[in-house]
Amino acid sequence: MSNLLQLRFVTGLATLRSATCCAMSVAVSCLCLSVAWAQESPLGEAIEDFEYWQDLCQLHISAAEDKAAEEEEKEEYAKALMACEQAIALEPEDANIWVLHSSILLNTQKYPESISSANRALLFDPEHSLAITYQCVAYSALKQTETALDHCNQALRINGNWGNENPALAWLYRGVILAQEEEYGRALVAYERTLLLEPEYSFALARKCDAHFALQQASLALESCNAALGVNQDWGEASPAMVWTTIGKTHTQLELYNEAIAAYDQALNLDPMSAVTWVAQGQVLAQLKQTEESLVSFVQAVGIKADFADALLGQCMALNRLAVDAEVKEQGKLYEQSLTACEAALAGDSDWGENSPANAWHERSIALTGTGKYDEALASINRAVGIDPRYVEAYNQRSIVYWYLKDYGRALEANQQALAIDATYDHGWFTRGLIFRAQEQYLQALEAYNRGLGLNPWNDWAWTNRSLVLWELGDYEEAIVSAEEALNLNDDSVQAWYNRGAAQSALKDYRRAIESYDEVLDRDEKYAGALTGRGVARFHLGEHEDAMMDLQMALALNPEDELAQETLEALSLEGQGEGDK
Repeated sequence: MSNLLQLRFVTGLATLRSATCCAMSVAVSCLCLSVAWAQESPLGEAIEDFEYWQDLCQLHISAAEDKAAEEEEKEEYAKALMACEQAIALEPEDANIWVLHSSILLNTQKYPESISSANRALLFDPEHSLAITYQCVAYSALKQTETALDHCNQALRINGNWGNENPALAWLYRGVILAQEEEYGRALVAYERTLLLEPEYSFALARKCDAHFALQQASLALESCNAALGVNQDWGEASPAMVWTTIGKTHTQLELYNEAIAAYDQALNLDPMSAVTWVAQGQVLAQLKQTEESLVSFVQAVGIKADFADALLGQCMALNRLAVDAEVKEQGKLYEQSLTACEAALAGDSDWGENSPANAWHERSIALTGTGKYDEALASINRAVGIDPRYVEAYNQRSIVYWYLKDYGRALEANQQALAIDATYDHGWFTRGLIFRAQEQYLQALEAYNRGLGLNPWNDWAWTNRSLVLWELGDYEEAIVSAEEALNLNDDSVQAWYNRGAAQSALKDYRRAIESYDEVLDRDEKYAGALTGRGVARFHLGEHEDAMMDLQMALALNPEDELAQETLEALSLEGQGEGDK
């Protein structure tokens, strides 16, 4: 929540009470009927009536709080300030009018001036707790947290003049400040004290919900959020949208992703301009592997706040994921777009949410790897590790970059660093399998894939690579089983269909091999290896004409294919032998 959001709520409790002000005097009753009329004195004469200007000031403050448009709100506060200063000119030693002056400056984000006005009030009433509370809020906005907390504590300790407010305001901001310092347990105590005084204070219930969420107390968080929505009053500048956002985050914490999406939808219906909520929704959609939909959410957030680092990071991540599954001709374009988003994130507003710049350097490295810029990718991932030396995924990415550079020693070293931090990191074991396979250490590769799949048996890519290792080891039946595990998870895996066909061909099960290669070519008609494999299988089945057609097509795509060349030569020799007969 922004400081402005917090500060605008300062006069929130007094707003409801101000409705009773019209009973105070006949003059004020006239003010309630028409602010414009009251400002026009007969014959333009100056009105030297302190209570008149004080009441007019309060009335304009209330009017400002009711304005939806920012310009109208500013105009009302300007009128309030003018009226307040007229009152001060008449009674410069009245503490309450200085406190009112301080509140206007606070709500217009003139924090040093607000503190000064509160100090003037304290000259005339040293025990004016509301003035000290306003100073607490102003110091908090200036990020002088320790000073702010001291002032809230002082206001509560003195417990003197609270004006139209009560100690609930000081307890609330004590909680807000403690939460900013991540002292959520102490913040909860402060919110409870607030709610003892104002039990239907939705904003306090919402902040209590936030604190429970931060402490991962999901059921208590949901209870407080639902209570805030049930009461649905005293929101100040906030709205129920912030509560729905926290409900969404809580459901995410519980891995109830569909419920989280529903909560974010509620929040965005109320406040479609909340970039933070769009980002939170995008992150959940990414968890659900709805990558295109997540990208839409991140783009919406960036449209609202162009330099929002966390939203730009989300874009970068989504584009990288889309590139992995894209056709080869589209991959480069997507990685370039991802790179642009990552670099914009790093140059952005430094609002990373629960992420950090390390995540952006990591994703930037992935994008650079995708475009074949391995040295730059290595430099980028080194920046990520420099920021966060415990970043497991970053060490894994460093390992992958070294793998692309064929520096298998350094690749293995980075992989070991990743697994030393988290031995349950499944992708670390899968990367280890890649490194050992590249070095033709197939037994070690198989062991690594087995470890990884024991942790995460739902990774089709790992099952596919495991089938290739088993093929290299000559265990063709197990290679088929592994490829079929991959296909159970992803029926469109071209590589898994190809591996299945290769293993079936090695077992001389040529008819089934042809069926597997057909599946490959249905998905990618220019897969030269599958054309070669099918041609070889047809050759062994005596389907020479079809075999020759496949092999010629394979060589047109890959003239260096030795197996296709050799099989085509064998076909030619057989054809010559039949001709000689």
